[in-house]
Amino acid sequence: MNYLRVEFELSEDLHELFIAELMDMDFYGFEQFDDKLVAYIEKQRFNDSNREYLEQLVAAYSGDSIMEFEDIPEQNWNQSWEQTIQPQQIGKFLVKPTWSTERPADDEIVLEIDPKMSFGTGYHTTTRLVLKQIQGMDLKDKVILDAGTGTGILAIAAIKLGARKAIGFDIDSWSRDNAHENSFLNKVNDSFEVRFGGIETIDDHELFDLILANINRNVLIEILPDLVNHLNNDGMICLSGLLHTDEDAIRDRLYEMPVQVSDVEREEEWILMEIQKVAE
Repeated sequence: MNYLRVEFELSEDLHELFIAELMDMDFYGFEQFDDKLVAYIEKQRFNDSNREYLEQLVAAYSGDSIMEFEDIPEQNWNQSWEQTIQPQQIGKFLVKPTWSTERPADDEIVLEIDPKMSFGTGYHTTTRLVLKQIQGMDLKDKVILDAGTGTGILAIAAIKLGARKAIGFDIDSWSRDNAHENSFLNKVNDSFEVRFGGIETIDDHELFDLILANINRNVLIEILPDLVNHLNNDGMICLSGLLHTDEDAIRDRLYEMPVQVSDVEREEEWILMEIQKVAE
């Protein structure tokens, strides 16, 4: 199966917006750099209408342009990722691919993540914000929901911090498969269930102590009421994937819900909002 690689010259603050649009067009692999976004799609799924829509999207943002379209033949994606993914320390976590030989310090928790085509390697600020935030929480025996699980890195990290069970869902079939594979790599597969689909895959009776949602603003605004409904009393939600300019929109959406914003963490232009459910 051949793929199309599309490279955008694009300021970093627009990456999340474009990723959301591209995912709606069946793009499902992304690489992010300071001023460049690279996206992948099966060639058979891309047509002239897609190209025209991309040109319109890019034209709406002055100074940004599509740089290149490139055909990519069938290949070993792990081998391709190996050239770009390197180990990194995020607090007490050492996030590394399986091909890395780096050894953890005695007090570090290893997260082995082979990303393939899925977003969520730990490189992006929004992922790092969540990984840092949950390290300060008592997750022993907690039940976790990872909304838009991607590689599964957040759910896996929560389990390694003591969570009893995690459920992750994602509408991307690559993410579903990759999260499942990464759960086996980290020996948490007995505690981590991956579901294919959106919030509708969570049954009405399922409640969680902590919900992790590293998704773009538009999706978060749409599903926030459902996330709150699936939260135990005194439970927490960590919302990431948000720019600092999104904070007011999220607060407006939370108005009259039985929650309060308990913390806002900031890194560069990105924020994480921690939300706690309160008694109604």
